[in-house]
Amino acid sequence: MDLYIVRHAIAVERGDPAYPWDDDRPLTPEGIHKFRLAARGLEKLDVRPDHILSSPLIRARQTAEILRDAVAPELDITYSPSLKPDSDFGDSLGAVAALGAKTVAVVGHEPHLSGFASYLLCGPRQSASIVLRKGATALVHFPAEPAPGLGFLEWLLQPSVLRRIAGT
Repeated sequence: MDLYIVRHAIAVERGDPAYPWDDDRPLTPEGIHKFRLAARGLEKLDVRPDHILSSPLIRARQTAEILRDAVAPELDITYSPSLKPDSDFGDSLGAVAALGAKTVAVVGHEPHLSGFASYLLCGPRQSASIVLRKGATALVHFPAEPAPGLGFLEWLLQPSVLRRIAGT
């Protein structure tokens, strides 16, 4: 199985009085623009998930929609609370595994996603330091069923690199 881990793009800053609830913070116009370009880079890398699983928070939903439009316009997006910022890594993995797909893209938040990636690569008792900037994508490959500590990091590309791949 291949798992693409995508951090949501640039969103309105936490504490903005226009969005008193953190869950309601949307992407900024800059975030939308930059992630559209990064998503073109993913399309050039031939990223083609069978499923897209996203946090239900608006900034992740918007990022997932941009991703889908760029790489797999025919897909529906599934929204799962198991990808919210404070989610349990085992629950997140369970939501991915329940899809039974060969290739899944998950869209979520920090610090959850870097911790989730570490959990997939090292298991629950060890950790890896992983930096996912806003709009970054990592590919974790599992030779068989996804399980903690059995993933291999194939690549991690920050959004500036994805935009360069897109030719912008």
